[in-house]
Amino acid sequence: MQLYLIRHAESENNARPGYQRVEDPAITAVGRLQADHLANWTRTLKIDSLITSPFLRTLQTTRPICDAGKLPVAVWHHVFERGGCYRGYGEDAREGGMGLGRSAILTHLPCATIDETIEEAGWWGGRARETDDETIARATRVIERFATTYGANGQTVVAIVHAEFKRHLLLQMLSGIADASAFGPLCNTGITKLTFDGSRWRLDWLNSVSHLPARLITGVE
Repeated sequence: MQLYLIRHAESENNARPGYQRVEDPAITAVGRLQADHLANWTRTLKIDSLITSPFLRTLQTTRPICDAGKLPVAVWHHVFERGGCYRGYGEDAREGGMGLGRSAILTHLPCATIDETIEEAGWWGGRARETDDETIARATRVIERFATTYGANGQTVVAIVHAEFKRHLLLQMLSGIADASAFGPLCNTGITKLTFDGSRWRLDWLNSVSHLPARLITGVE
């Protein structure tokens, strides 16, 4: 498997002070341009599977890729950002939001296949904020799903995810090989490519933004 882990385009939360964060922001005008450049770059790939998280910013990043390649997409319930869909700012913010439901997701990605665990009332369902231990356990499950679903079959898989969760995935995938905590900021629409041979992961690229003009590179602070 060739796995491309890609951070979503710039969201409204990325572009505003932390205290103004909202639970499920859209992408910005800059983010829309980033998503378009990313979609143009993905035309160079023969994508076998496209995966995204149920957050609005990842759905909006994924839509131009679907349109560019006329691709179906799978919405996985467990590739969301660290902490989940919660309200407020700071470590004490624990109140959960609902997240988008199945019908709302389909308005953004009509071509999507949605995990059955995502309900009409909202994929997060008002649960309290996820703990760091829960994030680590979830990253393990996602890695296992990649390995079980695709293995070493040579398929090209693209997953639109989130910066902190992407870092948790890399920390486990590259354990004993590289220290992903030292990689630095992961840019909006930054592309990280890994190869899985059936037993171990190899890092091929990290955080590539060569598809973006310099003026559109964000998420470096």
